Amino acid sequence: MKQAAANGRDVPLLRAALRKHLAGHLREATRAAGNRAALEGGVVVAISPSPALDGVLAGLRGLSLLRQVAAIHGMRPGAAVTLALLRRLAWTAAGTSGADLIGQSFADAALSHIPGLKHIAAALPGSGLTALRLGRLADVAARACSPIES
Repeated sequence: MKQAAANGRDVPLLRAALRKHLAGHLREATRAAGNRAALEGGVVVAISPSPALDGVLAGLRGLSLLRQVAAIHGMRPGAAVTLALLRRLAWTAAGTSGADLIGQSFADAALSHIPGLKHIAAALPGSGLTALRLGRLADVAARACSPIES
């Protein structure tokens, strides 16, 4: 790596050297952070008693994930990219609340005579959506924060 940096007279050569030595490690660390956030976010949404609270919790976990991914890459996205990521995060929070409300309505109508199963069925749409979106958010944030993306 030192030799590549010393011989790298221009930015494309330096980027290629960085990609060769760092890209895999950054990708793995980002994937681990995204998977952990997806699991934690899904579990928290599943046990939360309120669809409105689910959106807030998903949003807070997503904000924490953005900070983690930026720290992994040693970068901070610029203002425009941060706003775009926060917009995506807001859609995650809103989608989680909406999916929870739909799931809760369906569970109330279809499973009113089985309370335990009704609670599980009501929690599944919001927690699944949260997990999926947090995993994708990690990938998007990694591309925005990566010093080796061109």
